[in-house]
Amino acid sequence: MKLIIENGGSKLDWTLLESDNINTSESINLFDVDDVIVNQINQIFPSKILSQTNIEVDFYTAGLTTYTSNKIKFIFKQYFKLDSVNVFSDMLAASRALFNKDNGIVCVLGTGSNCVYFNGKKNEQITTSLGHLLGDEGSGYDLGKIFLRHYFQNKIPLYLRSQFEKKEKMNQDEILSAIYMSSNQKFHIASVAKFLKEHESNPIIKKIIHNAFLNFLNTHPFKFPEFNKYQFGFSGSVAFHFKEIIGDILGQKAIDYIVIEKPIKNLLEYYN
Repeated sequence: MKLIIENGGSKLDWTLLESDNINTSESINLFDVDDVIVNQINQIFPSKILSQTNIEVDFYTAGLTTYTSNKIKFIFKQYFKLDSVNVFSDMLAASRALFNKDNGIVCVLGTGSNCVYFNGKKNEQITTSLGHLLGDEGSGYDLGKIFLRHYFQNKIPLYLRSQFEKKEKMNQDEILSAIYMSSNQKFHIASVAKFLKEHESNPIIKKIIHNAFLNFLNTHPFKFPEFNKYQFGFSGSVAFHFKEIIGDILGQKAIDYIVIEKPIKNLLEYYN
């Protein structure tokens, strides 16, 4: 039996190789103390699965480091007596889901963003991933931040400001306070992307989204030598919900591309 887990920045998806059911929960923060993670694992996965002696776990996760890899292996072994645990980056999950064993340029646009070249076996970094403080171009966080700057600097029309405040149920001062008082400012700002999706047809909103994606493409995948000779693959909620705008940009360069929302569904094809 194989348990496949994709632990993203905000959501965790899992399935059994022998099943077509996709299950979703909140993601596991691998920097939490062991007891918190163990409790989360017990809540997410049925005991009848974790008690299997022949189960193999493939754990794909955001924020992969030597520390987090060793930590998740230790927890599964120490608390659940599971010895066969493989830990991979969430970028490898996206690459395998998008291209199986073929090559291509992989772009993930979710709460954050990242980009690699997948050679059919492993990922090769194209540019340095700088995270939300210095990078994350084209991500939900980036879109939210750009829109909020326009909002606070009075660069959007009054009717759009009113619609945003109505959705947030706050005025300008309250919106700013809520951002800085949030326990997770990155996700709070990224959530603004939902408003942008609702108003995607608005020319101002569409320009913000278009320019953010163009900046991402110019900063990362378009830096790869002869990038236009490869198929592009996009994964993540932002890429999925704004795929038409991405398609318009790539179409101007005659680049073939595919878009998926969740890697976990296509990962089953990789294993089969």
